[in-house]
Amino acid sequence: MNCRDWLFSILLLFLTALPAQAKIYATPILADADLLLETSPEKALEITERYLNQRRLSVPVDSSRVHVNEETDHSIRTPLSTINALQIKARAQSLLNAQSDAIRTINEAEALAVDNAFNYTLLETQLIHADILWHGMGDASSAAARLDKIDQVIAGDEKLQRSEQIKILQYQLLMLRADIESTLGDERQAEKMYIRAKRDLSELDNAKEEINFLLNHGMHYLRHQHYDLALDRLLSGYWLAQENDDHGKMAIANLELATLYEERKVFDKALEHATQAGEFFEHFNRTIPLARTLALIANIYEQQGRYNLALVHYFNALDQENQLRLPTRSSKLRLSIARVYLKLYNYPKTEQYLHHARQLAQESDDEITLIKTQLLQGQLELAEDKTAQAISTIQAALLAASRLPKAQPALQMQGEISLSAAFEKQKDYYNALLSQRRYEQLYASLQENQVKSNAEVFRQQQRMMARALQLEELERQQFTQEKALYQQKNITTVLFIALLLALLVLWYRHRSARRWRERLTLLRDEFYTHPRSGLRNLRMLNARLSSSLQQSSAHFEQWHLGEIINEPLSDRLRFALFEVPLLKHVYLEHGYQQGLELERQFGDYLKAQICEPARLYHFSDAMFLYIEPNSRLESAPQQLADSIKQLVDNFMNDRQLDSRVRIGMAEYPFLPRACTAINDQELIDILLMATHAARQISKTETGSQWVHLSAIEAAPAASFAGENIRRACILAMDKGLVRVQTSSHQEYDWRRHL
Repeated sequence: MNCRDWLFSILLLFLTALPAQAKIYATPILADADLLLETSPEKALEITERYLNQRRLSVPVDSSRVHVNEETDHSIRTPLSTINALQIKARAQSLLNAQSDAIRTINEAEALAVDNAFNYTLLETQLIHADILWHGMGDASSAAARLDKIDQVIAGDEKLQRSEQIKILQYQLLMLRADIESTLGDERQAEKMYIRAKRDLSELDNAKEEINFLLNHGMHYLRHQHYDLALDRLLSGYWLAQENDDHGKMAIANLELATLYEERKVFDKALEHATQAGEFFEHFNRTIPLARTLALIANIYEQQGRYNLALVHYFNALDQENQLRLPTRSSKLRLSIARVYLKLYNYPKTEQYLHHARQLAQESDDEITLIKTQLLQGQLELAEDKTAQAISTIQAALLAASRLPKAQPALQMQGEISLSAAFEKQKDYYNALLSQRRYEQLYASLQENQVKSNAEVFRQQQRMMARALQLEELERQQFTQEKALYQQKNITTVLFIALLLALLVLWYRHRSARRWRERLTLLRDEFYTHPRSGLRNLRMLNARLSSSLQQSSAHFEQWHLGEIINEPLSDRLRFALFEVPLLKHVYLEHGYQQGLELERQFGDYLKAQICEPARLYHFSDAMFLYIEPNSRLESAPQQLADSIKQLVDNFMNDRQLDSRVRIGMAEYPFLPRACTAINDQELIDILLMATHAARQISKTETGSQWVHLSAIEAAPAASFAGENIRRACILAMDKGLVRVQTSSHQEYDWRRHL
């Protein structure tokens, strides 16, 4: 299996390990934009617009590949990635309160999905459309119609029903329906949908959707004043979001928890959570939730009697919502500001903001806010001693509240208590008592509903207690496993330390061995190298010459015995022992330092000129031994002498030095028919004798001189037997067994060596 197959297998395993509902985008750009929706929808919108503007739309050639999430060319965008970009853009526009732009964008995405026959993507886009209609525009009927259409398409397509991706779509559709039903007041139907959604969620195994479920379910309970159940869901969602490092969901959870604590009059906790949420929304410039958070903080301060702080936060919230041009929220904020000014006895300001709140509520057809403005107007008139006018205004507000399609007990209670105070101030105690009784009846009704809610809370607490017991058992098991894991970790740590120490010891020993080998190599080089010239020295010659000659002799013996077919001519060697007289007195003439430098340069020069398989040894102070293969038997010794002379001349003439040399030459085997008769030491003795003869000749003749000694083909080995090889050679010369060749024309007296 090659590297490409391995990479494909790893990618396949990774993709199959992902949850079925995980959204995979064609490009990392879109994935980044999707992540920015909750924290910075402005940046998400900017990224998607740049993506759509800078790339051209490509048409897929093969219809079977239209869903492939791959864009290798960064100048184009596929239809699928274009739809994904439009989906993100529409969601960002909706979060930024540009609902009309969001609708146009999502319609464009739907049209593109229809043109390319992307069935699942079309349903996904229609779900986003319904979400924008509901959360962005509050159009429950249109959103529900969209959801019904999606359900019909899924029900009529069996192939689509078997798809794994459709599960997450159906879950999100169910959650949106539950939110609509809960907001519209159908608590029972919404609860049924949340139960079904929880069952579907257990099959999806998606932490993000689990956080969304807990928060939405908690907001449902909070909306219907089931505070204990809401607290359980919201706190669970908060901790799960913190565990998954989802700061956007943590901010939403903080805002809802702050609302819950505010309604339960736990103001310190409410302020704590609201402040954390406000810091997040302010940091990421989330105007809509920031305005809501500021209004919540202001409401808390108002209930605490800290009216100046309340006004500051109400005005900050009003600035945020004025930027978004939300008439409904702005009317409520102006109503809250008027209420605070009333408590501060600033009646002109109260009247001013009441007037603005009433106008905005009428423009947006907000009946509840209009009723609240009437009640506050009645309280203002009562504070200004306009009792009759106040009674009329409050009664009108109560009449309008009774006509609302859904009962508003809080509004009615506020109106009855204000009306009772007005009648009492007018000294109409009978009507004041009637209003007080109606107030108490409404309060008792609320208490009865609270009792019913408490019964459900009790059952929920029983379930929570059972879960707590299970949690204790799981914690005990976790403690046991952590203890075992701790012991295993200690054992692993000890083994790791031992292994590390062993590796350190091995590394140290390896380093020491390498250092000693390097030192041994250096010492060997110094031991076998002449200290002045840098050439191989006499020690190297003694160590290698004997074994080399023995090997050559063994080859010749095998040839003679017939074990080798061809004669080993390549094992024949030619020896030249040459003396450079200059090196003897260079130190006396030129000094020690210059002598060392010259001898070093001469050694480097010779090493550079002598090539394998030839060898050169620094035999003594001024003598060098040259050895080369002698496969060509007919080569004249003068050629070797001339080459050595030329070698020395090239070095000495450049420095204008004496270039004379004295050369003694011989071959191995010296006796052609008795290869082993003369050993290495005897051969060197013959060379020394020849070199001495060349030295003696140079005393009487000018220039370089050479002497070559060689035994004739029929020379017997017995003639050279004995301990004195020099004497044997001289006697053999007399008998004509040894041939002498020299550069001199004069006869040389060999008898003086006897």
